[in-house]
Amino acid sequence: MQKHNLNEPIIEEFIRRVRLVHAGASGKVNWDHIGDLKADDSIAFEEIQRRESRAADVQKLVVIKLNGGLGTTMGLTAPKSIIRVKAQYNFLQIIRHQIEKLRQRAGAPIPVLFMNSFNTREATLADAGIADINRNAPGNLPADFLQNMVPRLDRNTLLPIAGDAYKENDWCPPGHGDIYLSLYTTGILDRLLEEGYRVAFISNGDNLGALADPHALSFFLESKLDFASEVTPKTLADLKGGVLYHSLDPEDSAGRIELLETAQVPEEHIPDFQDTARFKYFNINNLWVNLEALRDRMRSGGLDLSLIVNPKQVNGRDVLQLETAMGAAIGHFQNTRVFIVPRTRFAPVKNCADLLVRRSDAYTLDEDTFALQMNPQRKLGEPVVKLDDAHYKKLDAFENLMPELPSLLHAESLEVYGPVLFDTPVAIHGRVKITNSNSTPLAISSLGRDILKDEDVIL
Repeated sequence: MQKHNLNEPIIEEFIRRVRLVHAGASGKVNWDHIGDLKADDSIAFEEIQRRESRAADVQKLVVIKLNGGLGTTMGLTAPKSIIRVKAQYNFLQIIRHQIEKLRQRAGAPIPVLFMNSFNTREATLADAGIADINRNAPGNLPADFLQNMVPRLDRNTLLPIAGDAYKENDWCPPGHGDIYLSLYTTGILDRLLEEGYRVAFISNGDNLGALADPHALSFFLESKLDFASEVTPKTLADLKGGVLYHSLDPEDSAGRIELLETAQVPEEHIPDFQDTARFKYFNINNLWVNLEALRDRMRSGGLDLSLIVNPKQVNGRDVLQLETAMGAAIGHFQNTRVFIVPRTRFAPVKNCADLLVRRSDAYTLDEDTFALQMNPQRKLGEPVVKLDDAHYKKLDAFENLMPELPSLLHAESLEVYGPVLFDTPVAIHGRVKITNSNSTPLAISSLGRDILKDEDVIL
């Protein structure tokens, strides 16, 4: 790692994780330490909206977007953020418009920073308007900073597979929990504080519902919080989403709020973790961070976030990636809160089914904020879409089979099995399943209908 010019704090953090694995750490939690959140741990977003929003507070805000991921699950080798997601706009263009709208409303040149990986930086900065997105912000801030990279481990020997010569597949991002160390070691954190910024709103770049909210910002500052995490009601589609809990660990005298990710749950407790009666909300990775509190923690030894051991196979070799989650930082600060927010603040794209929902008429871009939001004409919750992975998992295949997007404005759910060619407009109402058992694509136009409602369709 030294030969590849990685900073000493990064090396020390990687060694900490490796030592944990060598000592037998699996990244799994002790279920007996999982307690329920207390009443005063959280506050409803509606209550926050009733609080005063102070105009001067936006001068202290910086927005940070995670942008290190490639669209590998969708068959891409390019950043997911350059995929067209709504009308002619890709993720980056929508984020740019959201920031411009926010700046106009606030009357302040609020900066936005992208945390890129070594895989995404070049394409991101080449996208229109991104490289100079902070040209009017004080402090000559860059548009991005780089996430660190660490070696993958051989699963059997627990030794790094990386050698002296750089090979891309030998290295990996260390999880989005690396954001705090990256901010610190790049000097960005100190620069932000020097320019008077005090709060960072951090979210995933593919969540186009995540907008910095002035009321939440003022509440965060007025309450003198160090860290806040947004959660939203869990549905059957969110059973794998991370949850927040109150620690019952006897060694944690503060009884802090902690984050629990699926990968940390012992196998026998997966049903408990997915119990929506107990865990009603899940973490959506919209975070509010006090930058002074973060700097103090980094200077006093760092965060030591909970380890996530992620087994992978790379070029036929079994490896481990040692990762952390950025939301886990909530357990390392004194003054923390959970914001219970509406689903409108969570509109991610993880796969082609999500992309269909966002591109469809079930979602629109708000004229005032450019937020991707559910169509006001829609009277139902978010449509649940399941597409056959054998035919729709990769973006190219998805777009080839869906030159005409179905209308989902009145859809509860849509399931598609086999290669179905959506070659003509069709509206989905209620619950619809479409099946083509042949290997050859069959066209939806062969039905001669423009509405499918509460039915199983066999082509």
